[in-house]
Amino acid sequence: MAVESEKKAKTKKQVPRLNKTTAASKVALAFISPAIRAKGFAQAEVVTRWPHIVGAELAACTVPVQLLFPRGQRMGAKLVVRCESAFAPLLQHKSHRVIEQVNRFFGYGAVASLEVKQGPLHKVIRKTALTKKRLSAPEQQKLDILVGEKDLSPLQQALKSLGEMVLSNKKE
Repeated sequence: MAVESEKKAKTKKQVPRLNKTTAASKVALAFISPAIRAKGFAQAEVVTRWPHIVGAELAACTVPVQLLFPRGQRMGAKLVVRCESAFAPLLQHKSHRVIEQVNRFFGYGAVASLEVKQGPLHKVIRKTALTKKRLSAPEQQKLDILVGEKDLSPLQQALKSLGEMVLSNKKE
């Protein structure tokens, strides 16, 4: 009986526990990387850091789809990028700049050409920043009663600011 339990203990892989929290992005990267590598991306960061590589203007209308290397080589790849049809001429015009920026990210001349595929992108819902509107007199009085008026601590100031945002942007 003791011999069987020892065999089971040896066959089980024990995962070392770090006893600390880790970022969700690091954990997710372990699961996402094989799928991204199947599309030819050596590093998942090319996809995840696309806005940092090409800039916010191009990243808003483009997405990298595939990275095709010649057989047995790690240089001279073709980068396939999908973009909205209206932005295809802009992307084609800036293709040398995009290739240069991707190669700078890799640290060597990995990409030699860029192929533009036109198609729809996933819609990203961007929330606009809320603005504080002037409160009516009864709303301001109610907030002053709840938080206070004079000599506010930093916490009370933050709470009052939050209250102003909530009251000024409430939906009727």
